[in-house]
Amino acid sequence: MELFFNTANPFMILMIILLMSAIIVVSRKAKIAWPLILVMIGITGYLVYHTVALDGMEKGSTQISELYHCIAFDLIYMLIGFIAFLWVDDLVAKKKKLKSYDDSLSWFWNKI
Repeated sequence: MELFFNTANPFMILMIILLMSAIIVVSRKAKIAWPLILVMIGITGYLVYHTVALDGMEKGSTQISELYHCIAFDLIYMLIGFIAFLWVDDLVAKKKKLKSYDDSLSWFWNKI
């Protein structure tokens, strides 16, 4: 069970990236954004779990470094999920011809 919660483990990194990629592809093809919202909620749950676990650690524990790595990877997954959500949400707005407040990803593509 510990392997499931260690998001900095190379096996879990691979599994999470493959799962996120599959959800992004399905969301893009179906032009629905709610699966990506569920992904971000799950990642937020991991982030909260790791933060609470870090808070409960004793000073000098050997697992503190591992939890910092898990939190860093959780934040990276959150960034990937957020950018994917903005991308798919833009596709949904164009498909349904909804008036968008602004181009959600223009700030991102202009910086790259």
